[in-house]
Amino acid sequence: MFYGKTSYSYTSTSSVVLSQKATRFWIPFDVKLFETLTPKEYLGKYCRVNPRQYTLYKRIFDKHKNIEAELNIEALADALFDVYMGTMDNRLIRQVIILLDLSSNEKITLNQFIGIAAFSERYCFKIFRQFDDIDSQLQKDILEILDFSSLKWKLFGINISPTLREILKLI
Repeated sequence: MFYGKTSYSYTSTSSVVLSQKATRFWIPFDVKLFETLTPKEYLGKYCRVNPRQYTLYKRIFDKHKNIEAELNIEALADALFDVYMGTMDNRLIRQVIILLDLSSNEKITLNQFIGIAAFSERYCFKIFRQFDDIDSQLQKDILEILDFSSLKWKLFGINISPTLREILKLI
């Protein structure tokens, strides 16, 4: 949908390493829950990151949060830019935000930001690795691979938003 032949800048000599092992997404046992979940809610609830990523994402969230300990949508792009230490193209960050289908007045909690940041890393990984010989599925947690296998079949008959369906496919 979003990634094609467009070139993006990413400084691979930075200390940011895109990985799929640092994060684990999963499908809820009751897939009917997808009928009521927004992409932001899904990413905040069904994503776990390793302790190193958690520390990084929390530090960045704390830097950008408002007085209510939430992140405004306006600050989300800056926060994601900080996640990548300024090495990621702003167009790519905007694509991730557009894909999340967030309204301009939404607030993001810490857990939601962690899920969004982890998803953005997964999204960028797919873009930068799409022409590599490495099988990206082999770089994921085995439980995640099993959870997302036969996704089309698991979601058959489930009234899920097109945005969330696209995010699940990208994961």
